[in-house]
Amino acid sequence: MRERILITGPGGRVGTYLVPLLREKLALRLMDTKALQPVDDDEVVQGDIQDLETFKRACHGVKALLHLAAISDEDDFMTRLLPGNLVGGYNAFEAARSAGIKILFASTAQTVLHYPKGQWITTDMPVRPWTVYACTKVFGEALARYYSDTHGLSAICLRICWFQNYDSEQLRTRPDMMKEWVSPRDLAQLVTKCIQSDLKFEIFFGISNNTGRYWDISNATKLVGYEPQDNSVDYCKVTG
Repeated sequence: MRERILITGPGGRVGTYLVPLLREKLALRLMDTKALQPVDDDEVVQGDIQDLETFKRACHGVKALLHLAAISDEDDFMTRLLPGNLVGGYNAFEAARSAGIKILFASTAQTVLHYPKGQWITTDMPVRPWTVYACTKVFGEALARYYSDTHGLSAICLRICWFQNYDSEQLRTRPDMMKEWVSPRDLAQLVTKCIQSDLKFEIFFGISNNTGRYWDISNATKLVGYEPQDNSVDYCKVTG
């Protein structure tokens, strides 16, 4: 029997392309506010991450929680970012604690994007958020540290970089972002290896093996064996 994980936000910008790759190795339970059609041995939970009791029930019987659900860009703080990212983020950690399972928290490289372009950035450097959205992810990273230290929860934060699918138009028209790209295949590898690990707390950059990359993945390589396969130069073809 395959190990099963819970994924929130499976239909979002990242989840749409990541979920099919994770399905190849893991059994999935998908939680969304919309009614989803299961594929293969999927389990589906219709619920809101702002509903803690539903979230807790969804976490029972799985190995880990991959919390992707969030308002993913700048938006109104009080009506969108606060309930979606702070309340929903808190509920994710509390639900994982209640079920005694590992949590992988989808953070963002925007948490350190105010460092000068090209400066070598490691995960132990102080945060320098680029947006208020990134500030909400700093809160999530702080929750991960707190729940790991206080409750013994296994909590890994993935600072997802510029995620684009292989056929993305932006990959062909944004050469300025080539050093920051993360591919679906590489992110799926990182997620899978984190789920299989025994780590209690870490922060990793989710980024591909891009030429000129300036975000450090040495801790992910050492601790979970992350070896990204894709390089943006093979996909970023400027047209016109």
